Amino acid sequence: MPADQNNVETAFHRRRKAFVFLDGGVLIAADGFAGSHFDLLTVSGFDENQARAIIENNPRGYALDGDVYLYQGTDFSVLNERNRRLASAFLPILRQYGCPGASGKIFDGMNAGAVGEKWSPVKEF
Repeated sequence: MPADQNNVETAFHRRRKAFVFLDGGVLIAADGFAGSHFDLLTVSGFDENQARAIIENNPRGYALDGDVYLYQGTDFSVLNERNRRLASAFLPILRQYGCPGASGKIFDGMNAGAVGEKWSPVKEF
């Protein structure tokens, strides 16, 4: 990845608060965490195969500017029914962290674009 593209991606990662919904709880990145969800999982003790499986099968997302964005898989798709239930069960934990903000929205699925561009959500959760 070119250096300027990597800098844009790192800056975005630092601004957002990444999280992953696991079967037993929520893994939430520290403020300013500059890595991807894969990085968050591996620095938290999951091996690479486990991290890939979690990304493929569990809901994850991020909070940014008062809104929450949820998705699953490497294609950032809309949550399936199992993952909608899992996300619904753990959203109260995110609310304890102020996510979403008072007037913020929760979105489901992302229309992936180029690194550095604003990606649009598919629909409201």
